[in-house]
Amino acid sequence: MNLKKYLLISAFLLVVSSVCAEPVELTLKDGTVWNGETGEQISLVIHKGRKKSTVEGTLSRNAGQFIVVTTDTRDQVIFISDIDSISTESTTNTNVEDVDTANSEEPAESTPKPTKKVKPKVGKLSKGVFLLPLDGGVGEIIRSTEIREIAEHADTYGPGQIIILDINSPGGSVLTGVQMRDLLYDIRKRHRVIAWVDRATSGGAFLSFCCDEIYFRRSSNFGSITMWSGNFQGAAEPEMQAWITQLESVLAKSSRTPLFAAPMVVFAAQLSYDIDEETGKITYYNTTEGKEILSDGESVEVLSITADQAEHCGLSDGTADTLDELAILLDLDEWNEVDEEGRKLASNWKMTLERAGIEINELFGEFNGNVEARSNGERIMKQIKAGKKLLSWANKLGESAMNFGLDDGFLGGPDRVAAIKRQIKELEQQR
Repeated sequence: MNLKKYLLISAFLLVVSSVCAEPVELTLKDGTVWNGETGEQISLVIHKGRKKSTVEGTLSRNAGQFIVVTTDTRDQVIFISDIDSISTESTTNTNVEDVDTANSEEPAESTPKPTKKVKPKVGKLSKGVFLLPLDGGVGEIIRSTEIREIAEHADTYGPGQIIILDINSPGGSVLTGVQMRDLLYDIRKRHRVIAWVDRATSGGAFLSFCCDEIYFRRSSNFGSITMWSGNFQGAAEPEMQAWITQLESVLAKSSRTPLFAAPMVVFAAQLSYDIDEETGKITYYNTTEGKEILSDGESVEVLSITADQAEHCGLSDGTADTLDELAILLDLDEWNEVDEEGRKLASNWKMTLERAGIEINELFGEFNGNVEARSNGERIMKQIKAGKKLLSWANKLGESAMNFGLDDGFLGGPDRVAAIKRQIKELEQQR
């Protein structure tokens, strides 16, 4: 590349970088004002409780009461009230020191500025809708396979399609939901992903937060994203705090205040808000000083809210009971569902689970020797055949296999699939 061409390209990149950067003004708790812009490399000194730490990375977003800093490992949500000092770094090489980003004891002085939802450009199909019913426990019935397949189906019509996850979930595994989070983030790069909530508790609520937008039905109930360890005991405090931090990051990515996180996980967290009558601007607090109180920190239950509360406090994007009502909220001229692929995926998966409930118990009996056979060799052959069918079911069921005793060691649990494989080898040796 000659020098002239190099200089032209460099100048072009500089112009693009300048255009994309947004000015940022932060007022720290000591009254110091810092001015910079998104895209800058910054170094922060964070003081939370008695712990002081340093975070270095790229200033990715300013949302008023918090900023998002992209480090080498992840996006961190950092509340302005936790920042002792901030400086601009001259190098792009960053080192990260972990820091807790749970709720500040200081009231939030402002609220995230509403992010205008930019609807993606459509490809071969204009504003096509694909609806996938997700009915059941996360990890038990709701799994990533159907979500991935409906996205791949929408891909065939070009980017910019609308994928609606019709969620009715009483709970389930939030850790399995974390696996689905990255899948949904990837789908959101090319499609508009909507959560339409009937009931979304625990893992179902977490799944909803991973979408671009959330719409409620009028009878909806949402929240209680608790974390449990074995024997239905609450997780230890460090695990709870790590979970709150992760949930804060998910909320920030969808332009919702991270202050919703802690009250949905622990009893003691507080959350209130005020609405400016003239502008409609919402200011959230992690105290009870706001006029509208969602969590007083003294309740025996973690935060769970209704459709009316969700719309009033800015958690939901609207309320719709019918497809036509939802179409209006989505700015569609009419309900335009391309086909019933999502409904077929859900129906086929339901039938698969019903068959699994019948067959797998019988196969375990046969695998353990409960078979009719005229000889020991015939008995072993039938055991091996049953074992291989169990392995086939484990592959077909994916992350839901653990609910049928076909665990694969996920999250440190027993690896029964590996045990079945070993037993098959032993039976083959006996044969």
